[in-house]
This record gives sequence, C-alpha cells and structure tokens, in this order.
Amino acid sequence: MTTVPPSGPPPTQRVVLHVGLPKTGTTWLQALLADSRDRLREGGVLYPFVRPGAMFHGAVEVRGSHEKFGLSAAEVAGTWEALCARVRDFPGLSVISHEVLGGATPAQIEWALRPLAGIEVHVVVTARDLARQATAHWQEEVKLGDTRSFADFEREQFRADTGRDAGPDAGGVRPHFWHAQDFADALRRWAASLPPGCAHLVACPPRGAPPEELWRRFAEAVGVDPALVDASDPAALRGTNASLGVAAIAQLRQVNAALAGRLDARDHHRLVKREYAEGVLAALPGRRPRTPADLAADWVPVTRAWLDEVGAAGYVVHGDPEDLVPSIPSADEPHPDVLLPGEELSGDPALLASEFVTRAGGVALDTPNASGRSRSALRRLRDKGRRGSGRR
Repeated sequence: MTTVPPSGPPPTQRVVLHVGLPKTGTTWLQALLADSRDRLREGGVLYPFVRPGAMFHGAVEVRGSHEKFGLSAAEVAGTWEALCARVRDFPGLSVISHEVLGGATPAQIEWALRPLAGIEVHVVVTARDLARQATAHWQEEVKLGDTRSFADFEREQFRADTGRDAGPDAGGVRPHFWHAQDFADALRRWAASLPPGCAHLVACPPRGAPPEELWRRFAEAVGVDPALVDASDPAALRGTNASLGVAAIAQLRQVNAALAGRLDARDHHRLVKREYAEGVLAALPGRRPRTPADLAADWVPVTRAWLDEVGAAGYVVHGDPEDLVPSIPSADEPHPDVLLPGEELSGDPALLASEFVTRAGGVALDTPNASGRSRSALRRLRDKGRRGSGRR
C-alpha cells in the first residue's frame, strides 16, 4: 500500500502570546477560546489545556506573583513549561492568553520565551481607553481587598505618571496603574526580541459596541478565522467580568475594612472577590462609575504619545486606534465616590465580614446571631440582583 504525501507545504509552527492588558475583555476572550477549544482544534488552532486554571498559574509562575494570589510556589511550578510543551508538540497555530503576563519585566519575558525557541512567536496586546480603565482598575483593586476611595487612587496612582522604569516587579517606582495600562511600553518589552511584524495592538471597541467586534479584532490579530467561534451567542457573555456599580463598590470597601486582614489572600479571592463581588454585587442594577472629566482630559495627550510610539515602532494595529483616546464624560457626572440618595445597599458590612471569616474557618466577630443575619443579607442582595439583572 502506497501512502500519498500531503500536498502543499507543512504548516508553520506559530504561537501567539496574548499578554493582556488587564480589564480589556481578556476574561471574556479566554472564556470564548476555552469554550471553543474543540472547534478551534478542528480548525488547526490549539488553545492548550494542562489543567483547569493552567493559563493563570503559568502566567503567575512567569511573574513570580503567587503570593499575591494566595498560591504557593509549588502550585504553579512547571506550569509554564507544561503549556509550552503542548505548543511544541502542535504543528500549527497555538494561543496562550493571560493578562497577568502584560506587566512582565524584560528578564521575566526572556525566561518565558526560552521554552519557545525555534517557534515563530507573535505577541498581542489588547488595550482600552484610560478613562474606562481607571474605574475598572480601581474596582479590581477593591475586589482584591483594597479599602481606598477613587479619590485616593486619583491622588496616589492616576494623577501623575512618574515615568517608565522596570516596573514594580523589579523594584521600580512607577505606579501600578501606569505600568499595567501603558500599551506602548508593554509592546516594547514583549517585542524586544521578536522580528518586525510580530507585535500586535488590538484596540478595544468603544462603549456600547457589540462584544463580537472585540472578538473580530482579536481573531484578526491572532490569525484565526473568526467564524470558528460564535461570539454573538448570549451564552458566551457568561465569561464577561462584569463591572460593579458605585453603591456596590462602596459596600465592598466597607466589607474589606471590616475584615481588617482576617482573611488570607486565597480565602479573600474565593469568598469575597469571586463569590460576593463577582457573583452577587456585579448582578445588582445601578449606576456605574465614570472617570471625572478633568482627569480623562489629562490623559488624551498621554494616549496620543503612546499611539505615536506604536506607529513609529511599526507594530500592527487592529481596529480603530481612535477608540483608545479617552472619552470625556460630562463635567456634571457624579464623582465615583458619591452615592446619590437611595443608592446605598442594605446589609451590615461587619456582619457580612463575619460570615466570610466564619466560612473560612477563622474567628468571627463576637456578635449574637451574626452568621444567620449575614446570610440573610446575602440572600437579599442575590434576590435584588435577580430582579434587576439586565437593567444597567
């Protein structure tokens, strides 16, 4: 029996590293890729699977940030190599995606690229306008346990960029917000050792655009047929990392203050961030925060300078770069820290904190019937979220 060799050249072995940035639709894109893993594989695209959470663990291993997320070094050790091994064994296009990678230092990037030697590497950075990113960054830090107001962040993080340095991982002093959101700098760091044409910037569509437009731009950057994934399916939206309203953020800050560090990072991530903030508070209707107009206006020339840098470096842009220029809200928009009459949420933050501590196996506040009352408060919030879901 004679075997007929396949016609045409063999497929090029290529890997795309989607390195964020944070809060640019990354959670949704990763959910799309994961849910469509089999269909993508049939289309010649690998979204490698090692174990649940492996993309996250691999990115954390690259950054050495396991303690921040309540993980041990042993839990993440070897995960990046395992992901790269899947890539090396696949003959076509592979995609690795996690936003934790975006802030990596040059030394961390060199370490991450080492197992991919001999494979064509492309890097994709997704970016969104700074005015939308500021409120997203603030509430994400509050989800992780921060108690600071938006005004605190405005004074400490948002007002002044101290200039580029190696970033917090290398002992730099640049505020975390600027290091995490500077798309030109992220591209410069990740593309330093790549050939021309291998670095891509995806501009996230403006507020109100259909979610499938982000998928279309991302798929173009990766080199994937967008038809392989049905991004218009409403079920796909379950991967969206929903934002919190101003009242929910205020409540969460009070819960964090009442916890006063009594939860370790792992339990806070599981109980407060995932279950309470993203599972209960995110479902509540209510006004979403907007960056103050004067702050947003300050960032227009910053963004223009970053776009000029991207153009001068020859990075490939997907979508309209004007979508990255901050939109400036009305000057009479309420400040993100201001609660209007009737916006306050019910529920005693101290009782809610007590419930989380009890469930984590710690010592709860010495309050009679605290556990039962806090569970009732959680149920009321969930019921309110179900009644109000869809009304934003």
